Amino acid sequence: MEKLSAVLADGHWHSTEELVQEVGHRFSATMHTAAKKYGYHFEKRRGDDRQYKYRMLSAVSSAS
Repeated sequence: MEKLSAVLADGHWHSTEELVQEVGHRFSATMHTAAKKYGYHFEKRRGDDRQYKYRMLSAVSSAS
């Protein structure tokens, strides 16, 4: 989760290849957990190279 946040916190688009290298091959499962448990919001799009790209739109603080 920390690796995913570190990579996507800049709000820029990141490729599947980059996320696999930086977070691991199960990065999408980590994204799902982050969204469900911690309120993170992600956006996904297909780039010009037909590869998917991801970015974090926002994160809700888990401190309540």
